[in-house]
Amino acid sequence: MARVIVTPDEETDVVLLDERVYPVHLENKLSSLQVIERLAWAVDDAEASGQPQPRNPQRPQRRTHVPVGG
Repeated sequence: MARVIVTPDEETDVVLLDERVYPVHLENKLSSLQVIERLAWAVDDAEASGQPQPRNPQRPQRRTHVPVGG
């Protein structure tokens, strides 16, 4: 059995993915893609956690609902 662990860096104890992977998980296309998808999410999260966050993030503009025909 193999174990996949993703952390943002070596200096933190944050674990974004900790998963045991068995050969059966890689035997068919669907389950293989699911493992890769979870790994990709964890890698993206690790990358995003290393990016500095803006001090005053701009809020997305809210859309105003305008009734149709009224």
